[in-house]
Amino acid sequence: MFATGDDQAARMRHELHTPLTSILAYTRLLRDDLPPGVVGDGAACLDAIDRNAQRLERYVDSVVLPLAATGTPTDREGTTDLVAVLRDAVDLARRVAVAGAVSIHADLPDSAPVAVDEMICRHLVGQLVLWLAVAAPARAHVEITLHRDPAPTIDARVVPHTDLTAAPQRRPTEDQPRPTAEIRVAQAVAALCGGQIRLDDAAFRLTLPSSALVPTSR
Repeated sequence: MFATGDDQAARMRHELHTPLTSILAYTRLLRDDLPPGVVGDGAACLDAIDRNAQRLERYVDSVVLPLAATGTPTDREGTTDLVAVLRDAVDLARRVAVAGAVSIHADLPDSAPVAVDEMICRHLVGQLVLWLAVAAPARAHVEITLHRDPAPTIDARVVPHTDLTAAPQRRPTEDQPRPTAEIRVAQAVAALCGGQIRLDDAAFRLTLPSSALVPTSR
């Protein structure tokens, strides 16, 4: 789906918009078939699907496709402070994680410049941190560390409440946070920026470039 080539942006538009359009259309058909005034679980579920599909569609149009069309920016030093972006993402995640009594701690340097557009950087970091905070079990702890060298890297993992006072144990596979469609798109976006997202059990590692490479001619 994300193969390189002159028509990369067109391929991404087709591959990403086709299923989203189908989801939105079918969801609204099902919603229209419900009796008037129905507000049960079925209606709420359809509304949630529609809302999430619209959000993903906006993300594709505002971040993924423009990035694919322009390619990697020309050589330049870091322009976005990853520390500031991560602080904001953690603040938001803490407000969301209150419901599950999940604590979040971030160990950050003074600054960590990256050569990624700020809006794109906020999308990537925000989605990953929020995904981990929401997927964490009740009373768990999320540990986040930002390393500057050898490349700006965010390491984050969930420590379940039972592991806080016991020896770390591998959680059963079925209990692991599963990547959402938005996280899979974020992985592709990170790659287009010259970075990488690695998911491992209840953890993620996001690496971003401190300077962008000059794009090669096609």
